Amino acid sequence: MDVTSLNRKRGNIKGQVTRLANALQDKNVSELTTPELQAQLDVVLKLQEKFEILKSDYYKNANETEFSEAEVALDSIKEDLQNLEVSLKTSINKLKYNVEYLKGQNIDRSTKDAHIANNDQLKRATIKLPEIPLPLFNGKFEEWNLFKTQFNSLINENAELSEHEKLQYLRGCLKGEAEIIETSDDDFTSLFKALEQRYENKRVIVDCHIKNILNFPAMKHESAKDLPMLLDNIKKILDH
Repeated sequence: MDVTSLNRKRGNIKGQVTRLANALQDKNVSELTTPELQAQLDVVLKLQEKFEILKSDYYKNANETEFSEAEVALDSIKEDLQNLEVSLKTSINKLKYNVEYLKGQNIDRSTKDAHIANNDQLKRATIKLPEIPLPLFNGKFEEWNLFKTQFNSLINENAELSEHEKLQYLRGCLKGEAEIIETSDDDFTSLFKALEQRYENKRVIVDCHIKNILNFPAMKHESAKDLPMLLDNIKKILDH
C-alpha cells in the first residue's frame, strides 16, 4: 500500500474523530444515558483499532522521511482518541455510581420519586428504558441462562417498573416454543417461574452443549488459523 493511500485513510479517521468530538461538545454529556454513552465509546474503540492498523501499515510501507512527516498527525489522532475514551468512560462510571447509590438508599417510593425529580440525570439513568434491543428467547435450553441474566439486568431488577410492565416486556421477548409456556396465573412471577422450571434443566443444557460441540466441522488438518477458531467457538458455547 502506498503512502498516498495511507494518508487518505489517516484523513478519514481524523475526520471521524473530529466529528465525534464536535458532536459530544454540541450535546450536554451529562444529559446522555448510559446506553448512549456506551454507544459513543464503542465507536471510539473501533476507531482506535483502525488507527493501530493504520500506524502498523505506515511502519511497513513508509520510508523514514515519509513516516516522520506523518508522525505528528498520527500522534494528534492518538491523543484525541485517548481523550475521548477517558471522557466517555468517566461519564459512564459516574452514572453507574449514581444509580447504585440511589438503589442503596433505604427510602420509600415517594421519597425516591422526589429525589429523582430533583435530579434529572438520575431520572434519565434509572427510569428511561435502555435504548438497546431487549434479549429474545426462542426456547433453546442452551440460551436460557444468557437470556435470564440479560433480562434480569435490563427489566427484572428495574425497581421503577410495575409487575404488569415486566410481564409485557417478558412476553415481548419470548418467541417460538417459549411463547406457549402455560402458567398457573396470568402474572409476571408465574410466567418467569414457569420458564425457570422448564428451561433450567442442567442435564438437557449440558447435552445441548455437547451436541453443538460435536457438530463442529471436522478439521482436515491442524493449522494456526483453524485451532483458535475452534477454541473461540467452544468458548462461545460454554459462555451461554
